[in-house]
Amino acid sequence: MVRGLYISASGSVSESKRMDAIANNIANVNTAGFKRDDLLTTSFPDVLIAKIGGEFPDKDILRNRKANKEFDIEEEGEPFTATTNSGFFNVQTNLGISRNRTIRFKVNDDNYLVTPQGDYILGANGFINTGGNQVTVDERGQIVAGGTVIDSFKISNPINVIGNINAGVHVSEIFTDFSQGHLDVTGNPLDLAIQGKGFFAIEVKGEERYTRDGSFTINKDGFIVNKDGHRLLGEEGYIRVENNRISVNERGELYSGDNFIDRIKILDFADYKALRKEKDSYYTLLTEDWPDNSSEFGGIISQGYLEASNVNSIKEMVEMINLLRSYDASQRLIKAHDELLGRAVNDIAKI
Repeated sequence: MVRGLYISASGSVSESKRMDAIANNIANVNTAGFKRDDLLTTSFPDVLIAKIGGEFPDKDILRNRKANKEFDIEEEGEPFTATTNSGFFNVQTNLGISRNRTIRFKVNDDNYLVTPQGDYILGANGFINTGGNQVTVDERGQIVAGGTVIDSFKISNPINVIGNINAGVHVSEIFTDFSQGHLDVTGNPLDLAIQGKGFFAIEVKGEERYTRDGSFTINKDGFIVNKDGHRLLGEEGYIRVENNRISVNERGELYSGDNFIDRIKILDFADYKALRKEKDSYYTLLTEDWPDNSSEFGGIISQGYLEASNVNSIKEMVEMINLLRSYDASQRLIKAHDELLGRAVNDIAKI
């Protein structure tokens, strides 16, 4: 019951954090260049439990289950050979169910998986019929026939093993969706949008930051800056112009009339996992972990456009409703476990 409280509570915490991410996405639905966030959840590691007083499973079983090395398959002709590293296969014989760590099997004339002696191999759904298609087996014990998973081997736990338990889920990673947002026409020559991959380089407090928000203006000193007053960087440094009668071509080359001024500094990255989101749609690069992550810019610059947020407000609202229902279910489970614990302490303890 206490474990049930932990599982329900961990689900509620994860759903609460996902709700925060969705709320932030919806709040930035009209923010130029904003990229939506999502949360990836992972279950806590499973723990193998055994019967009281029984011998605990050997270390090889624990090691193989932790490494997800459940099966070894040899498919050189028929019969195939399969070995399980964490339990026992089940084979239906005339004397009952036989359990073995290693089995040899083939497809009989009726398209069932059988041993060389003709005994049926048991799957999770009973006898395994391949439908006459070519059979392959993956390392997770899934049986694939005709390109479709049709079943998986029925595996019994080792002697004295009851099963696996875990303590629920936790948020393992915040994932940013860098997919392209649609382009909105503004007609402002200082509004720029990137079609494809890449980021504008901005100087923020003496450090370089990256953004997809291309809404710029000219400050009193003639430098091109963003809405926060931070300067846009070119390949030669700060970009200074005398007026807003400028043109920018698809390669990011900026002209004032016929005079070339500079090329806007636009960077792309081989691995976007190196980027960390900051406030105001800025990204910073973790250069210590990804020292050679920059790559050639291959996108197109569109003048007079702004890239909109890639947030779909309808999908986010639907996801929020689903999360509210899931959160409510977790809360009811917590309440149910709490009531059971109360009965165990107040009623059963009196007996």
